[in-house]
Amino acid sequence: MSENKATSIEFEDENPVAEEIRTDINPQEIARNPEAHAKQIGAQRASEFDQMSGFSVPRDFVMLPSKGMIYPPDSPLHNTEELEVRHLTAADEDILTSRALLRSGKAIDTLLDNVIVNKSVKSEDLVSGDKNAIMTFLRITGYGPEYNIEISCPGCSEDVKAEFNLSSLNMNMLDTNPVAVGLNRFEFIVPSGRVIHFKLLTSKEEKTISDEQEKVKKMTNSPLDRNITTRMQHQIVSVDDNEDKSYIGQYINTMNVRDSRAFRKYFDSIEPDVIMKQDYTCPLCGHSEEVDLPVTVDFFWPDD
Repeated sequence: MSENKATSIEFEDENPVAEEIRTDINPQEIARNPEAHAKQIGAQRASEFDQMSGFSVPRDFVMLPSKGMIYPPDSPLHNTEELEVRHLTAADEDILTSRALLRSGKAIDTLLDNVIVNKSVKSEDLVSGDKNAIMTFLRITGYGPEYNIEISCPGCSEDVKAEFNLSSLNMNMLDTNPVAVGLNRFEFIVPSGRVIHFKLLTSKEEKTISDEQEKVKKMTNSPLDRNITTRMQHQIVSVDDNEDKSYIGQYINTMNVRDSRAFRKYFDSIEPDVIMKQDYTCPLCGHSEEVDLPVTVDFFWPDD
C-alpha cells in the first residue's frame, strides 16, 4: 500500500494569460492529440463567454486531488492537475437560491458548470474528490473560510456550536497509479486472495447510489440503508477478471467481513479528496479530538 500525502489546498493569486487559440487544426492532428483539441475548444468557449459578459471576473486555479490521472486521454481533464475556476458572482447566488434547482437537487452542479472556465468540462464527470475541492475553493473565496456549525461533542455528547477554518483543510492526493494510464481502474487483492478491480466514483454515480438507496427503502419499507453493499456494487468493476454484474453482485453479498473491511479501508486510503477533518476542543467539557466536519446547508448558505 502506498503512502498517502496530504497537501494543503493552495490557489494561485494571479489570473493566467489566455493562450492563443488555434483554429487551423486539421483532422489528422485532432486524431493524434484529441486531448489538446478538447482543451482548445474548452478554452475558446471560455474566451467567448468572457467577451460576451464585458466584465472581468477573478479566476484562480484549483488543485485537483486526482491529478487528472483517471480521466481518459480524450477528456479535457486528462492528466490535468489544476482546473481554472472563476470566483462566485451575484448571478451565481441566483442559482443557489433557485427553488426549482434546489428541489431538483441540481443547484450545485449547475453552479459548478457555470464557474468552471473550460466549458467542455462537466461537473457530473468529475470524481467526487475533485468536485469537493472546487466546492471548497468556491466557499472560501465566496463567503470566507469561517465555517460555523453545530457538532455533537465526542466527549460529553452535547451539541455545541463551533467555528472551523476551511482554509486549513488538507487534501489526500492520488498517489496510487491506476492499472493503465488514463483509466479509472485500480487493483486490490483482498485477504482471501481474490483480485478486485475498482473505480473512483463520480458525483453522478454518487447521486445514483443515493437514489437507489431511497428507492429500495420506499419499496421495502425498511430502515436498512444498505450503504456498504450498494456502494461496493458501483465501485467494484471486476472480481478475478470476471466483469459480469450479476457475478459481482453475488460476490459482494457473500463477501466475508474481513475482505469487505480490508477493501473499504484501502479505498478510503487512496481516494483523492478534501480531508474534512479538524481538531476540536469542547468549551463545555474540555475534550479535544479530531472531528469530521459535516457539510450542512451552512456550507453554501451561511448565516450572516
